[in-house]
Amino acid sequence: MSQFSLSSFAPVADQIFVAVAQPAGVNIGLIVGPEGALVIDTGSSPAQGAAIRAAAEAFAGVPVTSVLVTHWHYDHFFGLAGFAGLPSFGHENLLAWLGRPEAAQAALELGVELNELASPTVTFSLAKVLNAGGRRVEALHFGPAHTDGDVVVYVPDAQLVFAGDLLESAGPPSFGPDCRLRDWPIALDGILGLTREETKIVPGHGPVMDRMDAFDQRSRISALYGQVEYVIGLGKKVEDAYAAAEWPFDEATVRAALPVAYAQLAAAGVTPKRQLPLLGTN
Repeated sequence: MSQFSLSSFAPVADQIFVAVAQPAGVNIGLIVGPEGALVIDTGSSPAQGAAIRAAAEAFAGVPVTSVLVTHWHYDHFFGLAGFAGLPSFGHENLLAWLGRPEAAQAALELGVELNELASPTVTFSLAKVLNAGGRRVEALHFGPAHTDGDVVVYVPDAQLVFAGDLLESAGPPSFGPDCRLRDWPIALDGILGLTREETKIVPGHGPVMDRMDAFDQRSRISALYGQVEYVIGLGKKVEDAYAAAEWPFDEATVRAALPVAYAQLAAAGVTPKRQLPLLGTN
């Protein structure tokens, strides 16, 4: 079986559906209007993107008329070329990533040709109103967080949010070197400001979440950053940090996040200082 596959679309709200694309288990959104449909995220290769487009049109019964990418990571972005000829949307910071080594390495590991990948035809910095086949959809950027170009999709008539990888329910969030850990909770505040008790949130990976799930994950990310500041204040080097505090995520997640957090704090001038012994102690 090919590593690139797609599950069937399943309903999450009125005329809004989600399928799961492998190899990364990414949620692919489908918002259906009376005259067309909007696809959210595109899979991991141009061929998979084309397959997602065909599956979406067959399922919806209307043409896909536009597509949006929530951020630059390969499982969301690399399928965009499969939607050639359609208006495609993404944050303006997406454009630079195709020329960076991280994208080249991801393409090499997937067996995807980097020169076959596509950029969005329309980019924006803060917000964009989209027409999903006659249905209003809002695309919003709340600042750097999981990446420097995360886009949230809000469907007002359904009280539903596509959060991209700002939120995850299949496991803990991914704290890669391109994340902005300090700013991530602020971006999540933007999502929480959109939501009500009944709002459904589709994360980048995993089952649908609710507002309380988002609150919980926001508090854990904020606590992670706060604990890193705390252990740096104790003078702990990165290799000693895990044992020096209690953490809001599992050990593997925290150990992966610590070098990222230490590097970002060091860039801001915050580094471990040698702690002087207390008076009267040996």
